[in-house]
Amino acid sequence: MASSGDHAPQLSTAVAVPGAGAPVRVVAAPGLTEADFTSAVESSLFRQWLKNLQEEKGVLTYGRLNLRQILIQGVDMFGKRVGFVKFKADIIDEETKAKIPGIVFARGPAVAVLILLESKGQTYAVLTEQVRVPVGKFILELPAGMLDDEKGDFVGTAVREVEEETGIKLNLEDMIDLTALLNPDTGCRMLPSPGGCDEEIGLFLYRGHADEDTLRALQGKETGLRDHGELIQAAGGAVQPAVARNHRRQGAQRHRPVRDGQEGRPPAVVSDDLSPPWQLVVGQLVRASQL
Repeated sequence: MASSGDHAPQLSTAVAVPGAGAPVRVVAAPGLTEADFTSAVESSLFRQWLKNLQEEKGVLTYGRLNLRQILIQGVDMFGKRVGFVKFKADIIDEETKAKIPGIVFARGPAVAVLILLESKGQTYAVLTEQVRVPVGKFILELPAGMLDDEKGDFVGTAVREVEEETGIKLNLEDMIDLTALLNPDTGCRMLPSPGGCDEEIGLFLYRGHADEDTLRALQGKETGLRDHGELIQAAGGAVQPAVARNHRRQGAQRHRPVRDGQEGRPPAVVSDDLSPPWQLVVGQLVRASQL
C-alpha cells in the first residue's frame, strides 16, 4: 500500500472486483491516516459493499456501469472495531458517459423489534426515546441496534438490544421475523435509505402479556449502555382506536391522543414523534398483527 509524505503520492491500493475488468484503485482523501485508510479498506463494511457489486442485480452485473475509482473519505472507530466508513465511488454509465451518484455511508446491518404487550384487553407497544444528535432531537422509536460482528446474528442481536434498551428479556424462540416476508431481492431486509447508506434492517415482532405494574415500571425507565454514551428512556403506548400514549421527558408527563383517520380500519401506532421510516412500518405491522 502506497504511503503519503511531503512529496509522496496519496495513500492508495488496488482491489480486485470481478466484473470491473482491471483492479480498481482505492485512494485516501487528504488528511486520512494510513491506519484509518487500512482499517477502512479491510473492514467488513467495505468488503460487503464490494461483494454486493458482483451479486445478482449488483451494480456491475450487467456490464453497463464501470467502477473506475473509490475515494475513502473517513472512518469512525468503535474502540478497535470499524463502526462507519464514508467513501465515494466513481461509477460511469458507459452508454451515456454520465456519472452515477456514488456517495456511500457504510454502517452495516441493524435490527429493530416491535414489542406488543397485552394487558386487560388492551395492546401496548413498547418504544424508546433516545438522543439522536444527527437530527438534533429526542426521537421516539422502536428498540433497535447495529450488528456488532460479522456473524449476522439478527435474532440474537434483537434480543440483546431489547434488554439493553428496555430491560425486557425476550426468548429467542418467541421472536417472529417480519422481514422474512419481504421481497427476496432485498435480502428480506428493509433498506431505509439506499440512496446514500448501505444500512439494512431486520424487523422482528414479539407478542406477550404484562400486568399493570410491569407497564408502569416501563414508563420513563432509563436504560442503555451509559459507558457507550447511550441515553435511553423506555415508553409505552396503548394500541386502540382512541387512546392516550404517555412517556416521560425530564420528569414531565405528556399525554397525546392517537386516532386512526378512517372509520372501520384497525388502529395504527404512529405519531409525529416516531422517526421515519418507523411511522409507516409500525402502522403497517400493527395492522397486520390485528388481522
